[in-house]
Amino acid sequence: MSKLRNKFDDHLPSLYATVDGEMDLRDNHKLYQKVYRFYKKEGITFTGDSLMDYNMIVNYLTEDLN
Repeated sequence: MSKLRNKFDDHLPSLYATVDGEMDLRDNHKLYQKVYRFYKKEGITFTGDSLMDYNMIVNYLTEDLN
């Protein structure tokens, strides 16, 4: 099981909904910030552009959840 799945086990339905395009993770600001910090801690360098950073997070979620 991936680190992401272990850390966000309680939030997996929201994360899968985000990957499937059914939910915008930014609508749950608290969870979005936790996921952002998780990836930043994993070494991901974000651009500072909110839309590009969000798309990067969705791409990483897609990789990590599949």
